[in-house]
Amino acid sequence: MRLQKKFGIPRAYTDVSQLWNDPDIDAVYVATPVALHAEHVMEAARHGKHVLCEKPMALNASLGEQMIAACRDHGVKLGIAYYRRYYPKLRKLKEWIEAGAIGQAVYARAQFSGLTDHANTERAWLLRPEVSGGGPLMDVGSHILDLLCFTLGQPQLVTAMTGNILQELAVEDTASVLVRFASGCQASVHASFSTAGGNQLEIFGTAGKLTMQSVEDPVLEWTDAAGEVHRYELPKHPNMNVPMIEHFIEEIEGKATFLCPGEEGIWSSRVIDAAYRSAAERRHISPI
Repeated sequence: MRLQKKFGIPRAYTDVSQLWNDPDIDAVYVATPVALHAEHVMEAARHGKHVLCEKPMALNASLGEQMIAACRDHGVKLGIAYYRRYYPKLRKLKEWIEAGAIGQAVYARAQFSGLTDHANTERAWLLRPEVSGGGPLMDVGSHILDLLCFTLGQPQLVTAMTGNILQELAVEDTASVLVRFASGCQASVHASFSTAGGNQLEIFGTAGKLTMQSVEDPVLEWTDAAGEVHRYELPKHPNMNVPMIEHFIEEIEGKATFLCPGEEGIWSSRVIDAAYRSAAERRHISPI
């Protein structure tokens, strides 16, 4: 009830069953810890509620498949809240890749990291693998893996290393992942709680490259085949979640197609599963 009072929410519940059984509620946003996503999504589906679920989709891709099946069987929509798909510059990057602005995409390089200590915060649950599913690969890595799947297509092969370089945690503090996509494009991804550097993304092609020095700022750079750099500013919405939520409502109303349905949101979960398995078994893993 504290949040209800703080944000002026007209209706709140002391038990989740009250929400499921409220006939006035058409859709829910599941933003509980990762370990509860599958249970809450499937229960919402059984009660006829459309679901927008936080990322990563679930503790593993197998649970994600069950979530997709439950929503399909009960005739409700399932969206995964990878809100960065709605950043104007990410949509422009995807458009340019598909239009051949950099020729054929050959290699991508991405880093999502920060010097982060969650131990004494309300997000300490991120350090409990039974609740979060893993460390930075699950938390921030899922975002960048989703963006790579969004722009480059379905992943085919994964190789990874994980470890605890600075922080002795029950989850990894650093992960490095190599991914090959169906197009043949390769990508390297670094996700860490123990490195400075922010969140960069570069995609190199046969006729140029696309660069984001920060995924969060409005700047997108296109370097053409002649080496000339073109700089564009495409600001995101002041509230990064609003475009995603508005579009999900339009999906429910039959006016639009949501950019990250469950069938696509699961792609990054498959890569993460494969990455953890690759790190443990020290070999390539197919996420398909």
